[in-house]
Amino acid sequence: MFSHVTIGTNDLARATIFYGRLLAPLGITLLALKHNPERALFTQSTTDSGTAFCIYSPLNGERATPGNGLMVAFEAQTRAQVDDFYAIAMANGASDEGTPGLRPQYSPDYYGAYIRDPDGNKICCVCHSAD
Repeated sequence: MFSHVTIGTNDLARATIFYGRLLAPLGITLLALKHNPERALFTQSTTDSGTAFCIYSPLNGERATPGNGLMVAFEAQTRAQVDDFYAIAMANGASDEGTPGLRPQYSPDYYGAYIRDPDGNKICCVCHSAD
C-alpha cells in the first residue's frame, strides 16, 4: 500500500543511530544513506524497491518539526517485540507517550507502545496478535 513513510530530523547522524537500534529487533535495518538530499532509508527488504521508512533533513532547509496528529506505527509480530521497542527507545533518548500495554479501545488484541523520538516525532509499535 505504501511506497515509503518519511519523517524529518534536525540531526541525521543521531536519528540514524537511534532508528538503527530501535528497528533492528523488528527486522528493519538501514538499507542506505543517501545524499542530495541527505537521508537514511530503513527497510525489511534487501532491494531499493521495498517499502521504506525514511529520515530526511527537510528539503526546504528549515528546521524539522513533528506534525500535529502525525504518527508512524511499526508492526511487531510479538508483544515481546513491542516491549523491546519501548525499552530500546527509552534507553536511547526517546520520551514516553504510552507504555506497552493492551489498548482494547482500538481492538481486543491491540498491544502497543508509544514514544517520541529525539526530534519529537510520535512513533508507535503495535502487535495485533493475542500472544
